[in-house]
Amino acid sequence: MALAGLWLAGGLLAHDLSVGQRYEGATVVLSAVYGGTEPAAFCQVSVRSPNKLGAEFQTGRTDARGRFAFVPDSPGEWSVVVDDEMGHRSELQVRWNGSGGGAPEAAAQPIWQKALTGASLLLGLTGLWLWWRVRGKI
Repeated sequence: MALAGLWLAGGLLAHDLSVGQRYEGATVVLSAVYGGTEPAAFCQVSVRSPNKLGAEFQTGRTDARGRFAFVPDSPGEWSVVVDDEMGHRSELQVRWNGSGGGAPEAAAQPIWQKALTGASLLLGLTGLWLWWRVRGKI
């Protein structure tokens, strides 16, 4: 049971969509990847300004390497949604201070850490299930 869960968790993590960000002068460059390594090519991207709630600032698609860039026109937290239109979606807030950079978001968990967390959860649940089954027999 636990081995099947680990196998399934590994398959699910392989398609995890994560988005990183970096600043190049006045430009915010996003990099979308599956499972930490495979570029998420041609995903739909929507950027919303902090000043105009609900209004899209820019839309487009990632390139073949999973990259997308935009130039914010005001400071604040910009909302970005990356959607591959096949069930994978990632949302993030990009902080922009208005002077050519911003405070980067906390780094996403590496794939090995997500796999270890999933394996620990499955092992713990299996232990609880086994304890529940034998609790009256001891």
